[in-house]
Amino acid sequence: MTKQNIKDKSGKVIGEYNPKAQRHRYYVKGDPKSSITTRINKRMSADFSNWHKRNRDDSIKEIMLMDKHPLDKINTFIKRVKQRAEDKESYGRDLGSELHDWIDLYFKSKKQPTLPESEPLRTMAQKWVGFWKSQKFKVVASELPMYSPKFDCCGTNDVIVTKDSWKGQYAVLDWKTSKDYAFEHVIQVEMYKRFIEETTKFKIQKLAIVNIPKEPEKDVSMYIIKADEYFKSFQAICYLDKMESKFKDDLKKWKKENKINV
Repeated sequence: MTKQNIKDKSGKVIGEYNPKAQRHRYYVKGDPKSSITTRINKRMSADFSNWHKRNRDDSIKEIMLMDKHPLDKINTFIKRVKQRAEDKESYGRDLGSELHDWIDLYFKSKKQPTLPESEPLRTMAQKWVGFWKSQKFKVVASELPMYSPKFDCCGTNDVIVTKDSWKGQYAVLDWKTSKDYAFEHVIQVEMYKRFIEETTKFKIQKLAIVNIPKEPEKDVSMYIIKADEYFKSFQAICYLDKMESKFKDDLKKWKKENKINV
């Protein structure tokens, strides 16, 4: 996927989205903006995940020291563990991105694009095609980058769909390739609904997450979410972010006033 323009409700270009950027993917009026996914994950899982990794590495080191392994050997082994874990995380992210790109190409091509050659990506794409055809959805908008002035952050919705039988109602679908559905996923989809309604003409009545598993024995599944049910969760995240920022400012001021260097 290449760079895309971010537009406001009137259709005016106000920024750009670069999905391949290494650092900031969203810019609005020249300023970098965080994504809704980053804000949710930072509060929901990132801190615990980093603590878990540090605890794992410290535990490995302690056990190997107790077993009388030399320090250089221990450090080399821990580096290998870290690299192995990072490679697995990167593989999962890249696989999900490639599938998202292929699905977007499917929507924007006049005929079905060539299936990926590598596994499990090929099988995942085949399963998704079967699911898509069985649902009889119609695409309204795909990979739509948005900026919310209300929340001062960006997001890119996977797809807005409708059906003839829905009589003008729209749904937000979000593709996931993780092993299971997660709490942060439903908050993310709820916020996409609000971003869409804030920045476009669309009103969203339905929300769902579609899980496209990497495991060959699992089928594609769709988890339907009740609209507006999880918005308070994001409000809580915003409140915690605000209070954390206040705490850091207060602490910095207190240390300066009391000449404390910690």
